[in-house]
Amino acid sequence: MKKGYLAAAALLLFLTGCGGNKSYSYHPDQSSIFISGDGTLKSALVEEIDTEAKSDELESFANAEIEDFNKLNADNQVKLEDAAIKKNVAKLVFSYSSFECMKEFAKFTQDNSFDLNSVEVYNLKDIDVSKMDSIEIPEGIKGNHIALIDGKADVYTEGKITYVSNDIEFDDNTAKVDGFNYIIFK
Repeated sequence: MKKGYLAAAALLLFLTGCGGNKSYSYHPDQSSIFISGDGTLKSALVEEIDTEAKSDELESFANAEIEDFNKLNADNQVKLEDAAIKKNVAKLVFSYSSFECMKEFAKFTQDNSFDLNSVEVYNLKDIDVSKMDSIEIPEGIKGNHIALIDGKADVYTEGKITYVSNDIEFDDNTAKVDGFNYIIFK
């Protein structure tokens, strides 16, 4: 029986460590957006606060805002993923049904932590990048996904970033974009 557990543990380690791409979860320490390979979008609003507010009060407030927004926008739905206050830092993480939903919810809540005109995500193997204007991927750059971003935001990706256009600096799975940029990530 112990051999079965050891074999299963070894297989799990191989699949999550050596063999596959590392997948990143979204635990931001600053206001930002998160882009997954399938195009799912999330955003975080992270701010230092002075009050003695509690996490459950923050969650109630955020859920009320979401409920009001979702009533007005039946096609564009927002969900609360996380609401917490730790060491006087409030953090809210939202997920969206579309980019338009994310943009409209930011307007609705007067969230100015990002200023985006568009976000599109594609699997690199499914598109012909040579037919896309303004996109030139240097030789040797590898990745599974490309995110086309127009606007200003701190961006986290689901996988390791291998390239960001316009000589934008990036680190692991984060980049700070401004203007039209594309990010290639695993």
